[in-house]
Amino acid sequence: MHSSSNASRTPVPLFTTWSGWESSASTSLSVSTTKPPSKGTLMNALNLAEPIHLIDGDYDFVEHQNPFIRLRKTSDGTYIDLNMAELARRRIGAHAFPTEPRTFDRLDKAQVTATAQWAEHVEELLTGVHPGHDTPRPEYDPASTTLNDRVQAKILELESAGIATSRATIMRKIKRFREQGSAGIIDRRLVRHDGPLDFLHPDVKDALCTVIANQATVSTGTKSRLIVQTHAELLKRFGAQAPAMPPESSMYRYIKTLTQGLHTTGSANTRQSLANRPRRTFALNTQVLPGAEVQVDSTPMDIFVRTASGKLTRPILTVMFDVATRSILACTLRLEATKGIDHVALLAQALTPHQNRPNRAVFRQLVQDGSPQCTLLREEERSALESTRPFVYPRRIMMDNGKDYTSTVFQAAAEEFHIDVTYSAPHTPTDKGHVERMFGSINTLFTQYLPGYVGRSPEFRGYNVEKEDLLSVFALYELFDDWVLKVWQNRPHSGLRDRMNPNIKISPNQAYAAATQVSSTLLLPITTDGYIRLLQSEYRAITSTGIAYNNRQYDSEELHPLRNSKSNVPGKKGAWEIKVDPYQPLAIWVRSAQGKWIECRTRNEDAVLLPHLTSSEPEGQAEERNNMAVINAALSGTPMHLPLTEETDPADNPESADEGTEISIFNPEED
Repeated sequence: MHSSSNASRTPVPLFTTWSGWESSASTSLSVSTTKPPSKGTLMNALNLAEPIHLIDGDYDFVEHQNPFIRLRKTSDGTYIDLNMAELARRRIGAHAFPTEPRTFDRLDKAQVTATAQWAEHVEELLTGVHPGHDTPRPEYDPASTTLNDRVQAKILELESAGIATSRATIMRKIKRFREQGSAGIIDRRLVRHDGPLDFLHPDVKDALCTVIANQATVSTGTKSRLIVQTHAELLKRFGAQAPAMPPESSMYRYIKTLTQGLHTTGSANTRQSLANRPRRTFALNTQVLPGAEVQVDSTPMDIFVRTASGKLTRPILTVMFDVATRSILACTLRLEATKGIDHVALLAQALTPHQNRPNRAVFRQLVQDGSPQCTLLREEERSALESTRPFVYPRRIMMDNGKDYTSTVFQAAAEEFHIDVTYSAPHTPTDKGHVERMFGSINTLFTQYLPGYVGRSPEFRGYNVEKEDLLSVFALYELFDDWVLKVWQNRPHSGLRDRMNPNIKISPNQAYAAATQVSSTLLLPITTDGYIRLLQSEYRAITSTGIAYNNRQYDSEELHPLRNSKSNVPGKKGAWEIKVDPYQPLAIWVRSAQGKWIECRTRNEDAVLLPHLTSSEPEGQAEERNNMAVINAALSGTPMHLPLTEETDPADNPESADEGTEISIFNPEED
């Protein structure tokens, strides 16, 4: 390769514009001037001396006054005036571009540089002058050498520079340069338009596709197994007339193309999940009105919580999600399989703003005192956030076909509030894809930051997660509810975009505020009594000490007329109907004979909140109290009780057995 200074060179344009022609109204009509310098016929130029073929017949040129042209139809002699743009659309047999106008955009920097260098060499072969030089080199001077001589000289030059080539290659590049300019020099393999399966025999392709489809429900194998099974499928179909199998290397390439995104040789669970995906183009589910489509779904959370009995379990999260505003309307956490009544409580949350629900401030303080590893929102901050949370009335609920969703109790509740219920197709999670995707967001934005996080699968689980300072299910629920109020509802969502500027993301609260400006119907939430009416019903006797439920005692002064009396509820043996809220265990509600709800609080509510409890004791106060006890015991001569430890058996020290056992207010089984 010629080693001239780069500073003296001028850049060679990748597309050469040929302007060495003359236009005249009587000779030609110019549409494009892009052409290499060796040709004088433009690809879109019309020869006005010949008939012009349009879609409705042949025409002769009459006159041209830019941008209009007058033509005469040869069949009947009628005249028409066409705009140049319409003429280009109606013309038959227009020449196509030999190369794409933006071909170079598909090449990387190294490929563009190599193409430009080849264009310089070819230009020197044709003109004798290398770009950047004023005079030709002797071996390329057209006055004293032929084209064959210059080609032979160029082969020697390139070989000395370490570039292997041949006369046929150079002549082919010269031909394409004359026809297409610098774009013709591009290696065709870099810009080929044929598909990766164009050279695969149709019968082999059909057999390979059949084998790949059959892998959905079988154990994962290798690509070599697919090749063997494809050959067997061909023999089964065609016998001795079966088409020949492509080379093994080609088969691996074809398999890679056909199994793209199918996980055919990957995870069996992922492959089976993808096999359930419908074989069609996914429709865009766009909802503008809040509540027009509300999706409900449940999933086990990727976190361990500690139950009242000390066991570890993964709670089941159920969420009601509004598609239009991406708002989380309600949520429930259960330690066992959900039931229809759980979803009724979910519906009650969605229909009742926090302000109309029974106050849970006392219980939240109890949860905070018992879970120092988490920090709940202060009552003032939470009240401010609750006042701005959107109220969305569900008009249609989309859910799957589980028994808990199709239960009579949930359907009856939905019918009472005139809510349509739509069930997704079996094994079709895309019918409620928004809430399915939201579970992944909850995992990455919320769950992974909590103690006891186990990861999305066993391979992502940490070491001794069970020994971390785990949360209770009550603490997890309160944390999640706080996170929804403060973070999720005010966080810009990628699915919510400003209609005028899609680069701007908006939050669910902002989307709700925008949607309310175009809504003409105002649906009001239900009141506190309506919320209580939707809670789970139980039946208990009212005694002199109140009502016993879930190892707790509840009482109220309003129960005096009902004590030791029987109700008139049929089939309940005189028991009274009570309503329980799983997220407010400090209160229950009793339906009186007149249908009024009587709120009953736990009898020991004041006791569990006294400051002498360990959970609410100021730091250092316990140590100070123990030191004072030691001093008093030494002064009085009374021996100290031994602390209850793993090495100390209560039977060895009966006096310390009762005093050494710590009672947890979160474990009613031990109360």
